[in-house]
Amino acid sequence: MTRLQYIRMRCGISAQELGQYLGMSQQHISRMELLDIPATPEHEKKLRKAMLRLIDRRIREIFRLRFYCKTHDGCLLEHMEENEHE
Repeated sequence: MTRLQYIRMRCGISAQELGQYLGMSQQHISRMELLDIPATPEHEKKLRKAMLRLIDRRIREIFRLRFYCKTHDGCLLEHMEENEHE
């Protein structure tokens, strides 16, 4: 198992999701993880940048979730008006 596979599995990152950030197919990432494609400094650089972009997106999502939960604390099960979720 590569460190990339370990990190992906521990953090719930699919090869497809990572592939979107890398501009590579899920199959290509799997081949890299299986070392069918030799590791290169360029691959490492691209993976690092893609992982950082993915992390940044997840951080924004977590803060958005926190904001909504705090904003609607105590009324999460109340019915919403139609214009509230547009």
